[in-house]
Amino acid sequence: MKKLRILLGLGLVFALLLSACESLPINIPWLGGPTPTATLQPGETGDQTPTPDTTPSVESTTAPITDLTLWVPPDMDPESDSEASQLFVERLQAFLERNAGLEIIVRVKAVSGPGGLLDALTATSAAAPEALPDLVVLSRPDLETAALKGLISPLDSLTTIPDDPDWYAFARDMALLQGSTFGLPFAADSLVLVYRQSALPVFPTSWPALFEEGVPLAFPADSDQALFTLALYQAEGGAIQDNQRRPMLEPDVLAEVFRLYQSGVASGALPNWLGQYQTPGQVWTDYQEGQSDLAVTWLSNYLKEIPSDSSFAPLLPMSESAVSFGTGLSWAVASPEEHRHQIAVDLAEFLVDPVYLTQWTEAAGYIPPRPSSLEGWKNQNIRSTVSQIALMTRLRPSNDLTISLGPVLRESIRLVFQDMLDPVQAAQAAVDSLEE
Repeated sequence: MKKLRILLGLGLVFALLLSACESLPINIPWLGGPTPTATLQPGETGDQTPTPDTTPSVESTTAPITDLTLWVPPDMDPESDSEASQLFVERLQAFLERNAGLEIIVRVKAVSGPGGLLDALTATSAAAPEALPDLVVLSRPDLETAALKGLISPLDSLTTIPDDPDWYAFARDMALLQGSTFGLPFAADSLVLVYRQSALPVFPTSWPALFEEGVPLAFPADSDQALFTLALYQAEGGAIQDNQRRPMLEPDVLAEVFRLYQSGVASGALPNWLGQYQTPGQVWTDYQEGQSDLAVTWLSNYLKEIPSDSSFAPLLPMSESAVSFGTGLSWAVASPEEHRHQIAVDLAEFLVDPVYLTQWTEAAGYIPPRPSSLEGWKNQNIRSTVSQIALMTRLRPSNDLTISLGPVLRESIRLVFQDMLDPVQAAQAAVDSLEE
């Protein structure tokens, strides 16, 4: 009997264990019945029972694996009627067709915060490790944290898929930490420019030309990660680590970025109110509400909606190159029971198949982590620009680097915007603050 149950995780997992009523299965439309716990497949009857595995086992100490538990964010909720969710459900069902007698349990958790995916992993690992999921969806920053805390297992001996050449470079890096594979990426993202075509009928090809248009550019100037500034800094050729892998900033290179900001402030393209933005999400919300016509945000924000009055473009080049930063989502193995790891990885591999990802990423609004998946997208114009963006994207700096570099850059950006220091002084102030 092949079963798929969807359960909403509405808090910490150990709390779910203490309350049976919070683990009730939820009705899935394609199962065809109210809140079922099982579904009969074609050719099965109600009198049939699963055939037990009678193959002799020598010194077997583990019971057969009959279920797999997945933790996913809300936008992967199988109960949703979105096209992406239905494709996800169909893919899980296809895996069950290949694995008779297996049940998949899906729990939906917040992306972050109390009860979120990483928070729930941490709490459950301490309070009820037997309730940890087999597979969990983690963003790149959370994957780093989970791996360093020992909450997820390395996959090096379980899969060779990361060695496949069919990965964008930044997406392959997304799976790695300290040389080991800790996840299988299935959704990627990148910082881009989104603009209203009425404000910019012909999109400029350089930052000075863009600033000359006088259209205010909304970006998270008060971010404690400073990803946009770091992307411009690396596009100018700046290094963010020294030979001993310690965080660093090159003052001459950073001064060039701040000169660009100074020119934007002078032209009105970078107004003082940018200091209210701390995240790309805030920028996108205001863009949607018409408070800006040009914004730096994650490409997924645009692709999930594709607003009819807007278009998108890669971040423009500095003197050395054009660089954007990328992140994304990966499947990670969290079960402490090693005998469960291989089948969990088998499912993760099934969920990163390039043919499946062609449909799922286009429906879900993410960059496919695999070039062959992007080739199958139906919208040729979007596909071409996304390909350009994916090739110029580097993996966002690690958590420890953004924790060190972000706050000092944020302060120097504020000083430039308020004309309290010139670009050279502000760059040196950032370097001095980092060294202190």
